[in-house]
Order: sequence, then structure tokens, then C-alpha cells
Amino acid sequence: MTAATKIEVAVPPSALFQEMWGIYRKVLDNNYLFHREAYAVLRQLLQNQRPGFTFLDLACGDASFSAAALEGLPVGRYVGIDLSRTALDEATANVAGLSCAAELRRGDFVEWLTASEEPVDFAWIGLSLHHLRFDKKLEVMHQLRRLVRPSGTLLVYENTCKMWESRAGWMRRWERQRKDFSALSSLEWLLLATHVHSMDYPETASSWRNLGRRAGFREVREHYRSPSNLFRLFSFKA
Repeated sequence: MTAATKIEVAVPPSALFQEMWGIYRKVLDNNYLFHREAYAVLRQLLQNQRPGFTFLDLACGDASFSAAALEGLPVGRYVGIDLSRTALDEATANVAGLSCAAELRRGDFVEWLTASEEPVDFAWIGLSLHHLRFDKKLEVMHQLRRLVRPSGTLLVYENTCKMWESRAGWMRRWERQRKDFSALSSLEWLLLATHVHSMDYPETASSWRNLGRRAGFREVREHYRSPSNLFRLFSFKA
């Protein structure tokens, strides 16, 4: 039986990326950021978990990839948070097929985490934590460590620099992808690239591990590296 979907409006501030949802949807549809592979790894990591686990989906977008990854798994509760009303409207249909309670909340996940007292078994954030500077990432990960239950896990798929690579070096590698984003018009690429240059702050793998340890997670593992080597998927065990 399909569970009812509840939408709660929390914090309504707008951001640049909300206005770009159509462009990002095109990026997703063409798998330019290797979401299909990353979410396949996520699904593998969630296999054989105890029935009834809670899954927190931060910056969930339209939740299409998360819903597909969770399909058939013994999830007991799904909570998705995003700023984009358009994306959440689409997410309503995408999570409707989950055989668990599903909630969608509109708001800034950073603010929501600070106020939340709801424990979760798994927290997931894909290509959004990198919008924060190092100290703010650490603050968010501290909040996540507070909410993730003992033996629970934080999973992230995020921008990752090569060893010793600077943010500028990562950006140069990002720019070299232009030819691969053939479905985007020149204006769409310009808007996307402007967003990346103004809002993305990648970390090296060692920095992600450092963040995890300082936030109080006991084990950090890398599970996937995109073919572009711009993004990696890490798990942080509580």
C-alpha cells in the first residue's frame, strides 16, 4: 500500500539554484554528473539493512534517484528536504510509490538540521554539501552526527579535488567538460558554470576524511569515484 505523502513548508528563502531547476533536470537526464552510478552504489550500501530504517534525503530535488534507489528496500520512513518548490512538486509523485511514510519539507537543510531533533539511520546528501565552506561543512556534519543513530551512516556524493589540487584547479577540470554537456545551450552552460564558480567549494579526499573525524564519525570510506574524477561518494559511520 502506498503511504500518504505529507508536505511541510519550513523555510521559504530562495536561492540561485531554484531558478535553474530546469537546467539541472537536463543535467540529470543526460547523466552528466554520473548520478546513475552514484545512486547504484547508494542502493548497494543500503542492501540488507534492518527493516524499518529511516532515510533522510538532504537537498533531495525531485527525489527521483533516491526513490529508485530505495525501491524494494525495507525503508520505514523517508524524509526529503529541498528549497525548490518546483522540485518538491515533482518529488511528490516520485516518492508516492515508496511503501513507507514519506515526508517532503521545503526549506534550507542547514537551518533544518540545526533545529531538528529527529534521529535517523541513514542521511544522504548528493552534490550540495560542497556549496558550504570548510567550517560550515564541519558545522553541518556535527549536526548530522548528532542526528545519525549509533551504528547509522552519513553518505555523501560530493565535489572532490585531487590530492594537493586547489579549488581553481578543480574548476579548470570542470570547465574542460563543456564538450560533454552537448544537450545544454551556450546560455544554459553559462548559467550552470556561473553557479559552479560562485557556489562550489570542493574538498580533497583527505579533507573529507578530516571533516568526518572532526565531526565525530568513527569510520570514513570512499566507495565510488566518477569517471571525470570530479566527484566521489563517501560513507561516514557513526
